[in-house]
Amino acid sequence: MRTSSKISRLILSAALALPGAAALADPLYALTLLGGTGSSASDINRWGDVVGSITSAGVTHGFVNAGGTYTDLGTLGGTNSSANAINDYGQIVGGSDNGAGQFHAFSYAVGKMSDLGTLGGDRSEAFGINNHGVIVGDALNGDPATMGFAQAFRYSGGTMTDLGTLPGGLGSTAYAINNKGMIGGSSFEGPFTVPEYPFHAVTFSGGTAHSIGASDLGDSAIYGLNDDGLAVGGIPMSTMIHASHAFLYDHGTITDLGILDPAQDDSIAWDINNLKQIVGSAAVTIDPDHYGYHGFLWTGAGLVDLNTLIDPASGWVITSANGINDAQQIAATACYGGVFGDCRAVRLDLISAVPEPGSWAMLALGLGLVGVLKRARPVCRMPA
Repeated sequence: MRTSSKISRLILSAALALPGAAALADPLYALTLLGGTGSSASDINRWGDVVGSITSAGVTHGFVNAGGTYTDLGTLGGTNSSANAINDYGQIVGGSDNGAGQFHAFSYAVGKMSDLGTLGGDRSEAFGINNHGVIVGDALNGDPATMGFAQAFRYSGGTMTDLGTLPGGLGSTAYAINNKGMIGGSSFEGPFTVPEYPFHAVTFSGGTAHSIGASDLGDSAIYGLNDDGLAVGGIPMSTMIHASHAFLYDHGTITDLGILDPAQDDSIAWDINNLKQIVGSAAVTIDPDHYGYHGFLWTGAGLVDLNTLIDPASGWVITSANGINDAQQIAATACYGGVFGDCRAVRLDLISAVPEPGSWAMLALGLGLVGVLKRARPVCRMPA
């Protein structure tokens, strides 16, 4: 862990933990619009490059905004595509129509989109990629015995490998992979029964899935991993739909991260960085624009509504936070003008803050060090 990361982590955590942190004289984060109307953000790499999807006139395309330049990724020959993840080398993964009535996982690098194929069926999608170029996702295998459920896969060196399921499970999905090769996701656990929710948060290794011990009350999944093996996602709190809580899984221990609104029993964590900072979305009641969900940040002192950390005069409402890097930049989706207004992909950048009261002035000085200590971006080279 770099010294700059240690300093910025300690300062931000202190600012959020102190009384009155929700009422800052100046915002902690600056908001930058990255995509056009109808866009949403999915992931961010260490350089602040953000990927996501944009929908216009009923057509959806994946995009990347890198260094301030917006690029439409196109498709594999069909109509629609979505970009789900990006690594530090600028490699992007997602899914796309292929022009033959199928939806396939893709990788995108140096201006070229490549079809990753399937496990034998007619659909696949990639959800994660690490800095070694290893890709994870799910795909149909064409076996009637799986009853149409997708199977988690790992893709490396041109080969797609089935990662397996929990015992008796019909299907699984891999959502995340870290730079050490740890894979997280969810798996069906048999037998198939209705109306139970049989998907469980798992890690994958040795050709099978391993449960992390989440509740059997409903669906659970791992959506984000950091390089220390910490995992985040959502776990069920009751058998009711939309009653899950964001969680942190730390080498055998599951911690409930809670909710933003006591009247709304629903939250989910999408990503975690190597500073153990977590982002996600949570249901809210006091929501004049009726979006229903707000993006949150967790640094160890509970969930914090990201809308309390940006300039309220902007008019934008952060409805979901989907990715966070070690520079504490956040890939999010923000909306303006109510449910019939404009939603766009945004990036939140940590800035100097002057919290109340004025005796916190040293916090502002420390936050300023974040920008000073950042290293210049080198020329990107693809991994071997």
